Amino acid sequence: MGRKGFAFLVAAGLLACGGSTTSIGNGDGGSSSSSGGSSGGSSGGSSGGSSGGTSSGSGSGGSSSGTSSSSGSGGSSSGSGGSSSGSMRVPMNHRPNDDQCSQPAPPGDCKIMGGQGECSTDAQCTMGSMGRCVESGFGAQFCRCTYDTCVHDTDCGGGTTCACHGSPYTFNTGNTCVQGNCRVDSDCGAGGYCSPSYDTSQCGGLLGYYCHTAADQCIDDTDCPSNNGPPVCVYSMTNSRWQCDTQKLCP
Repeated sequence: MGRKGFAFLVAAGLLACGGSTTSIGNGDGGSSSSSGGSSGGSSGGSSGGSSGGTSSGSGSGGSSSGTSSSSGSGGSSSGSGGSSSGSMRVPMNHRPNDDQCSQPAPPGDCKIMGGQGECSTDAQCTMGSMGRCVESGFGAQFCRCTYDTCVHDTDCGGGTTCACHGSPYTFNTGNTCVQGNCRVDSDCGAGGYCSPSYDTSQCGGLLGYYCHTAADQCIDDTDCPSNNGPPVCVYSMTNSRWQCDTQKLCP
């Protein structure tokens, strides 16, 4: 058989075994190209072909990188975080605006124990704006005068908030400026909520208004277990988050 016939038979045999005629004479390079082509095929497409020849090692690396879920997982995590923030349960108490502060307060006219205390009717409270005679005290109740010291949040200095009459934990007192890190929900970002916090450092009362964040351990009192007293979800100045605590019971 002549040389041309022999060469033709060799080439035909290689094609039958799945080799590539372009790899003839490259030795290990041909093997790498075959491996790269296999990797490219398993990872979905022409990456093995585009890698070609001796570059298939990096093509294999690209395949490994391509199949890695870390990038996709990161995107999923980010999406999950956004979803968590966007789907936060609406707190029972939150503050969309300060409109309530400009509304007329309901009459006080405290009649408890025959008006024992400094007043018995609102007409007797004349030392300030919107004077009202309201029930006050814990345990032994008595009557006292309360007054409005603000009408809008802008009346309060240093970024403090005008806690309106009738707001949670104000116990029927007049409008008063209180501390906090927000005034209205929009101060807490898109979809955020600004809520009043009970003050556990004393016998009740309003601590101030604070934003809810992803770091919170609770949103409402109902999220908290009952331990040694009525459970409350309050803002912790120390930990900068909402967390469960217990109301301080006073005589």
